[in-house]
Amino acid sequence: MVRPPPLPPAGKNLRLARWLNLVLPGAGLFYMGRRCLGAALAVPFLSCFFAALALFLVSYGRYLSLAMGGDILEGDRLERLGEIFPSAWLAGLAIAGVLIQLCSMALFEGEKKKASKGQNS
Repeated sequence: MVRPPPLPPAGKNLRLARWLNLVLPGAGLFYMGRRCLGAALAVPFLSCFFAALALFLVSYGRYLSLAMGGDILEGDRLERLGEIFPSAWLAGLAIAGVLIQLCSMALFEGEKKKASKGQNS
């Protein structure tokens, strides 16, 4: 028989949990006691964030070396500047991060409603 998830302890602050969830998706759920669900949202979000940051920093380093490495108008240097940043990957990672954030907010609101129903009954 499957038991429903435990309600958050009475000492948990829902406002703090909401802010934690806004800053890092899943952190508010983790704080409220739903550790697996919180980690399942936080880990992919952090992966997307750090992958996008790494792609950006590597691409920016390439951009700087190309832009500052001599005459930019020589050969095809100017044309290559537009190809340095992987914009499709960066946009994809940003979209994935936003979707994870939206899912986290929706799940948090559901958990909050469950907690308030449990306290009322």
